[in-house]
Amino acid sequence: AIPDAIGDLSSLKYFNLMGNNLTEAIPSSLGQLPAIEVLLLGNNALQGELPASIGNLQTLQLLDVGSNDLTSTIPSSFVNLENLKYLVLESNR
Repeated sequence: AIPDAIGDLSSLKYFNLMGNNLTEAIPSSLGQLPAIEVLLLGNNALQGELPASIGNLQTLQLLDVGSNDLTSTIPSSFVNLENLKYLVLESNR
């Protein structure tokens, strides 16, 4: 699981947890990473919904949550991701 305390890493720009067999939900605290540019969570077994708080990540350019067990639609808050260039959602439910 990804710990909630991850949101405390205010200078984090690149976060790669691809292919680590992570389970459970993506914590909403990821939406508290003000400097994040690349968030790679693909190829795990993450479950549940994409947190709407990810829409707060103004600096995010690449989000990969493909190849997980996510079951939600894209949160409407994602319209706020003005710098997002790449969004990978393939192979979820």
